[in-house]
Amino acid sequence: MLLPLNHSTTRPARLAVLSYDISHPRRARRVRAILEPLQHGRQYSVFEIRMPTPAVHGLLAECTSQLDLRQDCLALWWPRDGVRLSWAPGHHASATLAPASNFIVCYDVSDPDTLRAVGHLVAAHGAMVQRSVYWLRMPARAAEALLARCARTLQPGDRLWAYPLHNAGALWRVGERDEPALFPIGVHHWREDTV
Repeated sequence: MLLPLNHSTTRPARLAVLSYDISHPRRARRVRAILEPLQHGRQYSVFEIRMPTPAVHGLLAECTSQLDLRQDCLALWWPRDGVRLSWAPGHHASATLAPASNFIVCYDVSDPDTLRAVGHLVAAHGAMVQRSVYWLRMPARAAEALLARCARTLQPGDRLWAYPLHNAGALWRVGERDEPALFPIGVHHWREDTV
């Protein structure tokens, strides 16, 4: 199902999506407490928020102040036209985004075997941003076919979402990780002494 999330083009607010991969439960609770009052739609660690871009930057700084950037990671992206593609058991989104070639895919799956199956399919075609969050660069029809394959394994209550991006620069990643970045995103490393 295709969900247009930005209903008004005259408002200065725009849809931003923030996800986190936080190793310590206390830090995760603090960030969740910041995000929950603002969220529009969400998965376990993925929050949709509608606000002006400067306010999003402030929110990102506030969340980052709660983290240990050597262990934790935040990702932020701005979906093109405020659109989310949502897959559910038995049906999937229609491909109406033919020119799109950059997608963020995130999933929230409860069964461990299904989680591994979906993760394996998506990881084979994309680059991991965080656990259960991947960046894909492919034509919209190919992305739809891949995610339709993933959707066949979903159980009731599972979520599989894809967000089209204008370009790779619409994705930010905050945090220091040992692994190298394998994808050409706009990478923003904020160090603890500058936040």
